[in-house]
Amino acid sequence: MKFIVADVPVELSGEGGVYTHILKELSGYPETLKTPEVSFCINSKSPFKVPQNVTIASDIFYNARYFALKNSPLKFEIKGRIFEKEPIEVHVCPVIGKKLPSEIRQRFRDWNFFTREETLAKNFMYNIFDFIIETKLLVNNSSFIHASSIENQGKSILFVAAGGIGKTSIMLQMLKKEGWKYLADDLSIIDSDGRIYFNPKYIQIYPYNVNNDPELYNLLMNGRGIIDKLNWYYRKYRYGASSVRRRVDPRTFFGREKVSKSASIKKVINLVRTSVKDFEVDEINPHVVSNIASEILSLEINPFFKYSCLCNGGGTDSPFPKIEEIKERARQRFQEILKNIPCYQLRVPLKATPSDLCEYIDKNTSMFHV
Repeated sequence: MKFIVADVPVELSGEGGVYTHILKELSGYPETLKTPEVSFCINSKSPFKVPQNVTIASDIFYNARYFALKNSPLKFEIKGRIFEKEPIEVHVCPVIGKKLPSEIRQRFRDWNFFTREETLAKNFMYNIFDFIIETKLLVNNSSFIHASSIENQGKSILFVAAGGIGKTSIMLQMLKKEGWKYLADDLSIIDSDGRIYFNPKYIQIYPYNVNNDPELYNLLMNGRGIIDKLNWYYRKYRYGASSVRRRVDPRTFFGREKVSKSASIKKVINLVRTSVKDFEVDEINPHVVSNIASEILSLEINPFFKYSCLCNGGGTDSPFPKIEEIKERARQRFQEILKNIPCYQLRVPLKATPSDLCEYIDKNTSMFHV
């Protein structure tokens, strides 16, 4: 399959269950005939061979045009420099393991209710795909931004925030209102023209996202079996609301009619949870939002931090850019894109619940219009 992420052509090939799950998740990107700048191959039967002229640091092997992680259930290698405008190849070798419990036992023991193959596919998205695509986006004048985004009549709002602040809860509530469509939840994709694109990456929904909301809860549980629901209740009450979640396809969860392809950015709202008594909102400089967004993004493209430090700390032949380069390039990109866009900061009280946040939205609808 060949597809495009903003302005980065990508190809995905392979075989096996892990590949099938990855293919399903990435199938939401538009198809393309362009020559790929990133080629992913997922194949557990084709282990790769590390070249001899490499440096070893911790559990990685590298030189100026090669990187490999071998001591992992998701082994992978990268051929080429990823922070330059040249094609690279990424070979991924999932290790399933020979002795596994039955599928239902695998699922019940997992907080996502996943099998081993589904877990490896998810880890590919978070631990390989995201950081590799981000480096290529930055080379091509685009970027991910850690924000939920929604669209109405071709115009979008971005909710920029670190994890756990409330951006997903706001997005879910806004989509219940007439005219709003989904673009992204975790990593929104923005380009140099100020447009934002649909990201088909699955949404992670926790109990606190649907508490006291029968409509959303029914959407989440629709079609799930009794064991799936038992796992949800057991983990929620045994370990807490942050110890169970479900990853859902936005096209299935909301319906394809509620998913948009792209939109122009018209407003950015930065969410922070801090020691205020009541919700507070003020307009802020786009440069401030850009600085905040670049710091958050650098944490979200894990495990890039580890790989960059190990490679650049071992000499001058690193295939990875330094962390500071990624941050600065992202900061510049955000500043260029957001410079003429109204930006606000919404300060959320520390003890505010998702319900409190939704109530604030309902009382201040003008703030959330484009």
